[in-house]
Amino acid sequence: MPLNLRQLRYFAEIARIGVMGHAAEELGVAQSALSHHMSELESQLGVRLFDRRPRGVTLTPAGERLFEHAQAILGALERAETDVRDFTEQVSGPFVLGLCHTATEVAALGIMQRVAEQLPGLHLSIVESVSGNLLAMMLRGEIDLAVAYQPPDDSRFHTLPILNEHLYLVGLPQMIGAQDAPISFDDLPQGKVLALNLVRSSRSIVHSQFLRRQIIPHPQLEIESLSALIQAMRAGLGCSILARATVADDLAKGGLHARKIIHPELNRTLYLVTMANQPRRRADDEMSKLVLAVLDEAVADGRWPGESLTGSGGQAR
Repeated sequence: MPLNLRQLRYFAEIARIGVMGHAAEELGVAQSALSHHMSELESQLGVRLFDRRPRGVTLTPAGERLFEHAQAILGALERAETDVRDFTEQVSGPFVLGLCHTATEVAALGIMQRVAEQLPGLHLSIVESVSGNLLAMMLRGEIDLAVAYQPPDDSRFHTLPILNEHLYLVGLPQMIGAQDAPISFDDLPQGKVLALNLVRSSRSIVHSQFLRRQIIPHPQLEIESLSALIQAMRAGLGCSILARATVADDLAKGGLHARKIIHPELNRTLYLVTMANQPRRRADDEMSKLVLAVLDEAVADGRWPGESLTGSGGQAR
């Protein structure tokens, strides 16, 4: 017997709340009936989904995997209902856009202004985080479109490369050297590099696992917030490996200094990411075009130093 939506809704609510009785109250069903449905589901799948504990339940690894699928499926169903119910010639309804930190710094204002001018019926929500978090949220059905670095080669994602950019060592001149000459990777200040020990962000900063292992990060600080990272660099607590666009204002004002990393050069690629195998709404298409236009302009006018890939036949994969 195939899974049905009622089973997924029941399962997802229990997983979200963690207490069978409270989930039953939220769903408006008897706890005994809910327990019976979950026992049937486990029997049907041939795996244990929950670990039963005195004060509630926790997900097993199989349960965590099903919860990921359930969130995506139920999110897609909600998207479909909203899309059809609100279908008009004008793009309308809610839309959640995920932006990596650099995209927020460079393009968020332009995107918001364009949406207000061109898509007045759209209710835009913007989520800012590191790329890994954005992609995880997309898999859970919480984000409609993401601008992120180095997405994994995953068939669940539909990705379009937008631009390539060089990475620099950024920090106070007295920490990284006041000269403008590039700095060799082997000469990076060990024990001073901030943020690279974050699993969620390090892959998008230094894509090569081998190179990541050659960097000794700061022994005390793990920083996921861009504003906190910049404050730490301004205070001389460490340096970081970033693109120039990420800290453009501080570089222009002279508060921070940047030196291109060479031997090897470090680069990263920015992508527009959507979920594959999901029906495309008009809002998805219009927002994708709008975001790409804003990003292309940022590259063209120099606000985002990098090599544009969308004008050279970049194809989704």
